[in-house]
Amino acid sequence: MEPRVSDQPGFILRRRDWRDSSLLLDLFTRDYGCIRVMAKGARRNPAKTPYQPFALLTISWSGKQELKTLIGIEAVALPVDEVNYLALLYANELIGAMLPPQEANPAIFRAYLDLLKNAKLKFDAAELRRFELDLLQTLGYFPDIGVDAHSGRPIEADGYYQFVINSGFVACAESARDSVSGRTIVDWLQEAYGHETVLRLAKSVLRSTIDFNLHGKTLKSRDVTIEMMKRK
Repeated sequence: MEPRVSDQPGFILRRRDWRDSSLLLDLFTRDYGCIRVMAKGARRNPAKTPYQPFALLTISWSGKQELKTLIGIEAVALPVDEVNYLALLYANELIGAMLPPQEANPAIFRAYLDLLKNAKLKFDAAELRRFELDLLQTLGYFPDIGVDAHSGRPIEADGYYQFVINSGFVACAESARDSVSGRTIVDWLQEAYGHETVLRLAKSVLRSTIDFNLHGKTLKSRDVTIEMMKRK
């Protein structure tokens, strides 16, 4: 008898048409991490809600191979403002690209659920920066930015630093390339995202760390965002 999982909370990260009437669903589940299931005949189902992103699902499946077979799905739609769709698609891509398959990660699952709950109104860039930071820290890809990576001493507000990927901030001269003030780093540690300098630093450091750990993978949602910005 094939293994069966019942009533598992999860979300759709990506969906694709499969053959004449089915769907392939990449799911992010609470207790089983990222899995892929085939939803037989799903495209014939007039009730499309269960197969949409950004809805909290209760899912059941069977199978011992990498591709599972969906045997049950129910959805609770979350009040997500459509203005946040592109940012959330980016979060979906990030999870799918960075998390190892079929490994539970309840901390990231909670962070993603919190992101969706905050998306009922248009959220600012700080929401994504927090999610990126949670993701990287949980996966062990982000260093302690509260100390100088070379000396181990706390970051000094009146000093200047450069960021070294996977190592952290190291002291440098104010005139050094890409130097950043210690004050801005301290503000980031205190989550003072109201300061534009903090947001710029967080975006630069987090994105460079993400890109390094994607090992050449590209995120389509970023390309879409860049293209939209060009058209404005």
